[in-house]
Amino acid sequence: MTTPLHCPACRAELPLGSAFCPACGNPSPTVISSERAAAAPTPTAPPTAQPTVERLARALGPKYQVKKLVGRGGFAEVYELWDVDLDRRLACKVLHPEIAWTPGMIARFRQEAKALARLQHPAILAIHFAGDGEGLVYYVMPFVEGESLADALRRRGMVSADDAFKICEPILQALAHAHAQGLVHRDIKPDNVMLEGKTGRALLVDFGIAKLLDPNAGGAKTATGFTVGTVQYMSPEQALGQADLDGRSDLYAFGAMLFQMVTGAPPYDGKSSAEIVGKHLADPIPVASDVNTKIPRWLSDVVLRCLAKKPEDRFQTADEVLAALQEGRASGSTRVVGAGSLERKVRRSRETRLQVRAWGWGGLAGVVVGALGLWYAGRQGYVGPPVVWAHNGLVEPAEILRNGRPVDTLAPDAMARLRVRPGAVAQVRWRLVRPGNPPLGEPMEGSMTLPPRTVGRRVWHLTAEAEGQRYFAPLITNTTPSDITLEVNPGTAAAVRCNCLVPRGAVRSHIGYYRLFANSGLAAYNAAHPYAGPHADRSDFATRVAPRSGVVVLTY
Repeated sequence: MTTPLHCPACRAELPLGSAFCPACGNPSPTVISSERAAAAPTPTAPPTAQPTVERLARALGPKYQVKKLVGRGGFAEVYELWDVDLDRRLACKVLHPEIAWTPGMIARFRQEAKALARLQHPAILAIHFAGDGEGLVYYVMPFVEGESLADALRRRGMVSADDAFKICEPILQALAHAHAQGLVHRDIKPDNVMLEGKTGRALLVDFGIAKLLDPNAGGAKTATGFTVGTVQYMSPEQALGQADLDGRSDLYAFGAMLFQMVTGAPPYDGKSSAEIVGKHLADPIPVASDVNTKIPRWLSDVVLRCLAKKPEDRFQTADEVLAALQEGRASGSTRVVGAGSLERKVRRSRETRLQVRAWGWGGLAGVVVGALGLWYAGRQGYVGPPVVWAHNGLVEPAEILRNGRPVDTLAPDAMARLRVRPGAVAQVRWRLVRPGNPPLGEPMEGSMTLPPRTVGRRVWHLTAEAEGQRYFAPLITNTTPSDITLEVNPGTAAAVRCNCLVPRGAVRSHIGYYRLFANSGLAAYNAAHPYAGPHADRSDFATRVAPRSGVVVLTY
């Protein structure tokens, strides 16, 4: 009889296989595998005695040359090969040797190879062959010259609606094909979309944690207590460990990826996996067109439906999503007009006809143009009382305070229009909204100075300098095999632990803002062994901090 697990925070009973508590979002005490380790195939040398490159070369034989390591993920490493007989570049995916030898892990890896072999689609990388030897399990596939969508978004920030459609079309076609074969990808994210360098063609990769839905295939091979995926893109049902996932879970992840493509950030983010999952489960669905007003409304509506909390409220197939995108692209941007807007439009039209009869079209046009020009000039602050546009150049939200009371909150890179009475500039301040609960990082607050006009406008820039002190915001990517904790400014009087945990696989996690000095640095420690390490980063640290936002991107 299986003993039920309970949440260590709120004591609610946890569903079988759930990675997070459905009541409070706290991580559940799950394990990667409950299986006993099995003996590895007898290698010619102990698996840990020699580098993976050398062992892989012996396992593949003289027909293939192992060139170099080109990528590393949570489950596997990818090496570049050279096929000596056919003079071509190949890629070889190798399961991490330190976690390979449990029956479940080997079975899941071989399942991935079989699943890939079943898929025949131009937007899915084919598999040449799979094998094992020298204590390694691997499969070989074509080598793609290009970059991941994640790298492209880090370089460009976001893409246009047209470019997003060009990327999404083959990905949706690939998903439709995979779902028809009974295969759910379960890890749709920008890192698993490759863009070919020469053609820009999008390819869907890494079915390493896919789940076969075909009941004749033996069901899911995932071990009890093992939930896989990336929390920024994980559907609510996947986060709760539901066993009956279907293609609609992939469509949720696709919607989260598309949201990031057109806005520059995933729909939900936070300081921990539990916080992000909690937002997927309970927070309102963000509207992409509210974040980026340049994208058409039809595209925002497609993203909104993909991100529905319940699978039955989403698109039911990848073909439906593609059809909605194609229809919206063909029709152009459309906006919903409410009854009140229609009533005002009719009333203005009637008043306009009366004015036209009295003044004629020429006089009316002059009055309208003059009135619009005066209204615009006043709103922009070119004429009339001082108008200040506040721009948040930080990577965290900031509150605008008037007489110590919050009057507005600015999202990162957002602008707000403020009217400031003459002599009341000192009453306006700003305050950083620190991430996390309890808040991470150090408090940061600054006063407002009335900026000079630039091209007729006054723009007040919120930057990473407050009251004469510079600050920096580390964005942490954890590629180590364990969770890490961080110490800011180690070895100095300003040293402080972040009181945070950056899980392995996390990308650009926010840990708040900290004071910046000439000798500032950061040290990362293994979370399970807090004094193991550290991985320190101090060389030229201050010079790498972005002057306005204070951002410094660090990878461990």
